[in-house]
Amino acid sequence: MKNTFTKTALTALVLFVFSVQYSVGQTSISGNLSDSGGEALIGANVIIKGTTTGTVSDVNGNFNLSVDQAPPFTILVSMVGYATESREIKNATTTGLNIKMEEKTILGQEVVVSASRVEESILESPVTVEKIDILGIQQSTAPSFFESISNLKGVTTTTGSLTFNAVNTRGFASVANTRFVTLVDGMDIAAPLLNFPTGNLVGISELDVESVELVPGAASALYGPNAFNGILFMNSKSPFDYQGLSAQAKYGITSSEAAGSDPLHNFSIRYAKAFNNKFAFKVNFSIFDAKDWVGNDYTNDRVTPGNQPGAPNFDGLNLYGDETRILLDTTNAIPKSFYQLAPLDLRRTGIKEELLFDNRDARSLKADVSLNYRINDKIEAIYNYRYGNGSSVYQGAAKYALRGFDQQFHKFEIKGDNFFVRAYRTKTNAGKSYHLDAMGGLVNERLKPSLKLDSNGELIRDPNGNPIGWIPQYLSVYLPAIQGYVPGVQGGNPAAAHAAARAFADTSPYMDENGNIISVPQQGTPEFQNVINAVRGDFFQGKPSGAGFKDGSTMSHFEGNYNFMNQIDWAEVQIGANFRRYNIFSDGTIFDEKKDADGNFQSNIIDEYGAYVQVTKRVMDDKLKLGASFRYDQNQNFKGQVSPRFSAVYKVAENNNIRASFQTGFRNPDSQAQYIWFPVGGGFLLGGAEENAAQYGIHQGGGTTDPEARDENGDKIPVTDIYVDYIQPEQLTAIEIGYKGVLGGKVLIDFNYYNNSYENFLGQQVLYTKNEFIRAGKPVEKGTQFILHNNSDVKLASQGIGLGLTYQLAKGYNLTGSYNWANFKIKGTAPAGYEAGFNTPKHKFNVSLGNRNVGNSKIGFMATFRWQDEFFWQSSFGDGTIPEFGTFDMQVNYRIESIKSMIKIGGTNLFAGDYRTNVGSAFVGQQYYISITVN
Repeated sequence: MKNTFTKTALTALVLFVFSVQYSVGQTSISGNLSDSGGEALIGANVIIKGTTTGTVSDVNGNFNLSVDQAPPFTILVSMVGYATESREIKNATTTGLNIKMEEKTILGQEVVVSASRVEESILESPVTVEKIDILGIQQSTAPSFFESISNLKGVTTTTGSLTFNAVNTRGFASVANTRFVTLVDGMDIAAPLLNFPTGNLVGISELDVESVELVPGAASALYGPNAFNGILFMNSKSPFDYQGLSAQAKYGITSSEAAGSDPLHNFSIRYAKAFNNKFAFKVNFSIFDAKDWVGNDYTNDRVTPGNQPGAPNFDGLNLYGDETRILLDTTNAIPKSFYQLAPLDLRRTGIKEELLFDNRDARSLKADVSLNYRINDKIEAIYNYRYGNGSSVYQGAAKYALRGFDQQFHKFEIKGDNFFVRAYRTKTNAGKSYHLDAMGGLVNERLKPSLKLDSNGELIRDPNGNPIGWIPQYLSVYLPAIQGYVPGVQGGNPAAAHAAARAFADTSPYMDENGNIISVPQQGTPEFQNVINAVRGDFFQGKPSGAGFKDGSTMSHFEGNYNFMNQIDWAEVQIGANFRRYNIFSDGTIFDEKKDADGNFQSNIIDEYGAYVQVTKRVMDDKLKLGASFRYDQNQNFKGQVSPRFSAVYKVAENNNIRASFQTGFRNPDSQAQYIWFPVGGGFLLGGAEENAAQYGIHQGGGTTDPEARDENGDKIPVTDIYVDYIQPEQLTAIEIGYKGVLGGKVLIDFNYYNNSYENFLGQQVLYTKNEFIRAGKPVEKGTQFILHNNSDVKLASQGIGLGLTYQLAKGYNLTGSYNWANFKIKGTAPAGYEAGFNTPKHKFNVSLGNRNVGNSKIGFMATFRWQDEFFWQSSFGDGTIPEFGTFDMQVNYRIESIKSMIKIGGTNLFAGDYRTNVGSAFVGQQYYISITVN
């Protein structure tokens, strides 16, 4: 596979180098561009209509263009925020053109590509599409353009970290939203190992963003697996169209009740240059540095909402090391009478999240270079290298501290006006990242083992014959305390007895098998910190076992698209195909990876491919646009999937269209759902692909409870066998209707309604092994807990309404707003404890008021208020209610034309307290910033 990718890359590079052509211009055009006030317009595009040939205006608004095309032809002059101008060129030498451009934003004139893989008016899109252009990014109130996505209609965002924001559209998403796809210049930026979208941690610099497009719904018919509940496109600026030097410096402060106040820094620079309209390059560099938000909810139970701190089975939301349920041994360590006195569900004392982190750094470094060559006026070859490195917090079934996590991309692409061929490869490195659940548990075990066992699982005792560990010490106080034999503890008071037992077990020294007295380091001491550092530095399943993990995974992707434009008379037809290979490698620290003859872990390989065709036909005097697409996808571990889409767009009046679509979607289980083997919460996460799971036998019959579990009388609890199928892709059927139109040239209305039905929804199920087995040369005991990735028999349905309004007021003021309603239901009867994880507020809205140029003063502003309803969060990390919250954000900017700069001052979540977007995440406070951008 590596050789195939290399050959493809070399072929593209040879084409890039040896297809260089030198052109002698037959027609010369020059002139000057300015706004209505006479200010020079920098970076305006001047192109020959119908081609990619063009140039941009310089710092004085001047442009020069030489082309090998004889007149007559038309040039188009465009710039975001200005009405497009056209001029017919009749003479071979045309100089002194003075073109004044009117500052104007025309409603509904945006062009989008994402909905149909072809340029079309956003008003004629067959499905709902949201877009942010350059002006929207400039006017954003958020410190980062990526955060402004939360203001789009139909979007709910979750904040796992200051540098990790996840996008949720149409529900059923956690912080690790693997049902959503994010593309940067056509490249999928999801980390191959765990398949989570990395947001903009390693994405794209704000100075290089040309546009952001969002399709908030199923897109499998054109984009294949995982474009299940939405897809986001981040498109960068072409070095041909956006030349010159740009720089941005931003300084700010983050402030919250949980974390206090900390500085925030962001610096970005971009340079692009074109030569003779044939060759162009660009380089980008951006660095963000701040302190992360803090999660310090130590009073809520992540598994059992309402459970109180101090309870023997308390599993704190931001506490770690208390995940493992201690099931007591009745034959050796614990007398049967204990079961008449104490509950079975006991957990170690959790360690605070803030103590386990090495630091609170929230960093993001992004750099890229692009080399672009125009083979002719319609075909362009591109090589792009992109690198990202960051520190953040990622939350899935557990929480990970990403430290020095990086991702690299290589892309080769050849594209024309009706085709593209693209190949790219992404590689990740976990750096010094670590897993917090495992870390808490391992720190507790290094401080004091829960119960010391030999390699055969037998108890190790001290010279006095007593079992060694936290559990025996706990019981040595609890049993007499509950019977009134401990001074200061009232007999028959379980809470007091448990508190006394926990305090003693957590702090007291213990005797090892050699008679040595071992002291236990206490929190806040250097010895305690040394234990944390040691666990953080060691790796999973190593010797000794630690919280660190490795990631040397890659993903290689090849795809092509061809549009038969002007070649087929009766319709517009396009075809496409792709091949993708995941090379998953964790060196045995996360995934169940086979070993070679030398004992080295080998990668898990996952291959998938797909092909599609789309036909679009206009009828009824072009008033009705009909579309149909069919796609077939195949993953090596699953049956092939067919994904059709049918759509219709009807023009009821000029700039007013109604739309309807029917489509199906699917989502292949992500790589961790297929191959993971991961210790967590006293058991193991197990991927459900047959190749991975069959060796453990759990799918051929596992128990619903531990076979050694006993009731309050000490009697064994009957075990019910459960048979679970190996995982299969999720399925979706979606219907959407909508209207988008402009009324009176001043009001834009966008309405949509959707209804989705889901089957084979992926989730998790807990089962216990009935027999002992050997794994990696070690016995895995009977009664071991497995958390299986599996498909649910429960069918789900969701529906929602979105309404967006934009009103152009007088004197350049714009008022925008949106409202969304979303709900879901379970079809039939769900088993006890089933969690759908819709994780979307039923009601939410936002409203914004802004003006780019108040009274021609070069002063602009934007103010936004966003509110969402209370809802109940469900995920494998934990459950709980997320209270309603509202945020008010505002920015004021001033343009200094003489130095081609903009100064912006802004703040987010003004006048409000901390809020949280999901269970287990940090509390989000305020951000205040000032920035200067020079173009």
